[in-house]
Amino acid sequence: MHRLVVVLLVLIAVTNGRLSVYHRHQQHLSLRSARHRISPLTGVRIALPTPEQLEWQAQEIGVLIHFNMATYVDNHDGCTGDMVPSISLFNPYKLNTNNWAQTMIDLGAKYAVLVAKHACGFLMAPTNVTFPLSPSGRIIPYNYTVDYSPVKGVNVLDNFVKSCNKQNIRHGFYYTVVNNDYLNVKQGLVQNTTLKKGQLNITQQTYDSIVLQQLRELWTNYGKLDEIWFDGGYTAELHDSVAALVSELQPDSIIFGGYGVTRNPIRWIGNEFGHAPDPTWSTGLEGGGDPNSPIFIPAECDTTLQQFDRWFWGPHVLLRSLTELIDVYHRSVGHNCMLMIDLTPDRTGLIPSAYALRYKELGDFIRACYGTSVVPIYRNSSADGRIHFQVFDSPVTVDRSVVQEDQTLGQVIRVYSIDVQLADSSNKDQWKSVASGTSIGNKKIDLWQAGSQMITAVRLNITETVDVPVLKAFTVHLCS
Repeated sequence: MHRLVVVLLVLIAVTNGRLSVYHRHQQHLSLRSARHRISPLTGVRIALPTPEQLEWQAQEIGVLIHFNMATYVDNHDGCTGDMVPSISLFNPYKLNTNNWAQTMIDLGAKYAVLVAKHACGFLMAPTNVTFPLSPSGRIIPYNYTVDYSPVKGVNVLDNFVKSCNKQNIRHGFYYTVVNNDYLNVKQGLVQNTTLKKGQLNITQQTYDSIVLQQLRELWTNYGKLDEIWFDGGYTAELHDSVAALVSELQPDSIIFGGYGVTRNPIRWIGNEFGHAPDPTWSTGLEGGGDPNSPIFIPAECDTTLQQFDRWFWGPHVLLRSLTELIDVYHRSVGHNCMLMIDLTPDRTGLIPSAYALRYKELGDFIRACYGTSVVPIYRNSSADGRIHFQVFDSPVTVDRSVVQEDQTLGQVIRVYSIDVQLADSSNKDQWKSVASGTSIGNKKIDLWQAGSQMITAVRLNITETVDVPVLKAFTVHLCS
């Protein structure tokens, strides 16, 4: 998998540990153009989200569906540029995208992104794109697609969208611009090396035209896309054209790796383990973010169900344990990061039963643990929004807290702590600290270090903020 890291001057793609520079920011990508406001309380500049970014964050869990030609290649990394897999390999003879959608429901995923084209160059839908070969100029169709495979006539993308719509799951597409083995492209550039078996010879201008035509098809034929994935970014030469296409066809879509081409960008957290640092801010261009950044660009934590960073289905690959996945949930969603977990149909086109069970086990834990909370009989908040107090009618045992900030006017909380009154304390005015932190954002889950506590009251103290804080929720829970 290729991942995107954005720094101030250079867009860098991370590809299996190797770094490749793709393009520099243009002048109109200046930080001065970011949406922000000035706090009337402190005079601090606060980055402002778009409504689409807030809706996206509220979904919390999505899936990244890796199903493409690489599913049918045995090596760990799928296509590697050494060969173009035969199109006859792609034969999902039991393909059923409703099966995928049911697994998403069992997991609790609210959105799904399907790989439309990966590094092999294989496209999961019919296309009308044609292009000239070099140097002959002969016009041929883009024929490395599902329509030339053993399942000709099946539009996988269309089936996927229809299944998502039935279950009210938002949908989107992944498309890698920077690699295409079929057309001998690496890091966005057509190579001048000797062609390998199955590869076609084209010019850079032809490749760039193919990319834009295929993106137009993907962004036109399947309705509104909730999220668009540019894995590895795009070349400087394509930047303006991609930005114009987004503005024309999908202006409301969230775009992974989209800073500078959309008003709704999101960023990569910086690893593929599903681990966000604590703190993780909703602002800033890199990793855990920056509370002082004028750019609202929330993070996404993408990770695999299979062990050893395996994204496409592989034979005899072990799954990560439920315990590990629960930890991933707490270190992603619980750290103000969206969890995007890989969904991996096998070569039949279905989700293997062991995989479906593990997804459901994770969903069942989340629902059982956080689907309900301990309900107080009395709530009170200070006039300045800095103290939130809950009292229970009888002693309750809890072991964690969940805080959510209303970020409509930006993320403003900088430091907080949580105290409890113990049920067995002789001094009813004595408070015990059980958690503290900095960034809250969409959601912060604190697993209390002291473990389960029998309490009669709980208090959230917001001790540092750049404007009047507003909460969406503050709850406590007990989970096995």
